[in-house]
Amino acid sequence: MHRRAHEAGLTLAEVLVAVALLAVILLALMGLISSGVNRAYSGKKMTQATMLAQAAMERANVYAAHKLLGAADTASSATQTWTRKGTTTTPAAVTGTTAEAIERTAWHNLLAGADLPADAKFPATLQVSMTAVPSGTTFATASMVRVVVDVNWTEWGTRKRQVRLQALNLRTTP
Repeated sequence: MHRRAHEAGLTLAEVLVAVALLAVILLALMGLISSGVNRAYSGKKMTQATMLAQAAMERANVYAAHKLLGAADTASSATQTWTRKGTTTTPAAVTGTTAEAIERTAWHNLLAGADLPADAKFPATLQVSMTAVPSGTTFATASMVRVVVDVNWTEWGTRKRQVRLQALNLRTTP
C-alpha cells in the first residue's frame, strides 16, 4: 500500500517494530537494575561482615588471647565457633564477670547482632582461632600467636561468602 501525502500516522508494522524495540530495551534495563541491586546488597553484607571480623579481631588482641577461648598455656591451638540460625546464636552467651566470660559473650553478641542473612539451612558463623607460632610450641613458649577470624554466610541461598582476617600477635618484647 502506498500512502497518500495527506494521510498521516503509522502503519501497524511500524508500531509493532517500535513496541518490540521498546520491550527489548526495557528488558535490558531491568536486568541492569536487578544486577545493580544485587551488587549493592552484596557489598553492604561484605562491609558488615568485615566490620564484624574487625571487631572480633580487636577483642582478640590481648596478651594471653588463648585464655579467652578457654585454652591452657600448654595447648598449641584454640578455636571457638559461634553459629547463628535465624535469631538463635550458639553457643549461648557466657555468664560471669571474668575477662574470658565477658569477651566470649561479646563475640557471641557480635554475631547475634549482625545483619547477615542466616537461617536453619544457611547459618552465619563467626570463628576465632589461635595458634602458637612457631609450630611445635605451646602458648606458654610461643614467641607469637596467629589469630584468625572467619565470618561466613550465604547470600540468596546459593552464594557462600567469607571474610577472613589474620594477625600475628607478638608475645615477647623484641
